[in-house]
Amino acid sequence: MIRYIFALCVLMVAAGNVTAETHAPLLFDSHEVLELTMPVDFDSLCRPSEDPDCDYAATVFEYIDASGKPVSLPISIKRRDGWRALEANCQVPTIFVRFLDEDTAGTLFEGETTLALTSHCGKKLATDSERSRPMPDEFESYVGNEYLGYRLYNLVTDVSLRVRFIKITYANPDDPRRNFTRNAFFAEHFENLAERMGAQLLPATHFDTAALDIEAADQMALFNFMVGNTDWSIEQQENVFLLRFPDGRDVPVIYDLDMSGLVNPYYAKPAPGLPIKKVKHRYYLGYCHADTDWDALFTKFSGLEKDIMTMLVTSPGLGRGDRRESGAYLDSFFETLDSFESRNTRIVERCQPIPE
Repeated sequence: MIRYIFALCVLMVAAGNVTAETHAPLLFDSHEVLELTMPVDFDSLCRPSEDPDCDYAATVFEYIDASGKPVSLPISIKRRDGWRALEANCQVPTIFVRFLDEDTAGTLFEGETTLALTSHCGKKLATDSERSRPMPDEFESYVGNEYLGYRLYNLVTDVSLRVRFIKITYANPDDPRRNFTRNAFFAEHFENLAERMGAQLLPATHFDTAALDIEAADQMALFNFMVGNTDWSIEQQENVFLLRFPDGRDVPVIYDLDMSGLVNPYYAKPAPGLPIKKVKHRYYLGYCHADTDWDALFTKFSGLEKDIMTMLVTSPGLGRGDRRESGAYLDSFFETLDSFESRNTRIVERCQPIPE
């Protein structure tokens, strides 16, 4: 908690030095909160896992651009597969948004073809006869903390998905009284990251131990330990994808952090088979191998502590209580790194056998 309070004080001193940008940024060039409206009937969206012919549905993004001009951008949307796509789990699912080049030219979304949109999930929308009701604050904090997790990984490595926080109004096409506004964020598409890195996105069935970038794998494993995430696997590509670089290295990239201790949603559980009962209980899942430079790995993360705590203070979508709780959780990670005995017991000695 001391680390979090220190970062807050530093930010308050520096706040007066911020200068405005002189150009209109593209989507991921800015971290300002973007306000959007999207007409949508969630009940009409098909589920790819249930309907092999499931296709995208047409709608629009409505927003005000940097010049103050209203924009209505044609898009198409489709539910993503996974836990949050199921109606029993989330009334507002995670979705894919698809764009056409001719529509995005000259707009904030220029260069984007497909984006993942992560919503607040929510447990229950208003019925047809009711006005929309506010969701519990905890759902909004889930979005804020997952967004924060992606931003923290951006600090660890450039080979990571960019994100943009948004306030989105879901406009009911049949009844404006049921419109509601919630937190959400866009995440960069895997293929866009591959292109940006000059790499190739590998198929989900591909895993080659000999080609795996061990240093990148170690960094990702320690990051997942930091945020309390056990819902991942490089070998099985569970919430991980691989990029093949021109020099032959396969670099893993993490995504979907909602099951982590940092987010700590009501539905989260640790990965099966682990000796922990709550996602806030950390468990290291990195590989054991002779090339691990533990001192260098721990030093890298310790060196990021100030930037991590500052990002926590500035990240949108979190209330004061959320920041305190997340700050204390991240503090406990750095306390582990500060103790030779703790980091040896909880990290070094818990590494997993590397697949043959």
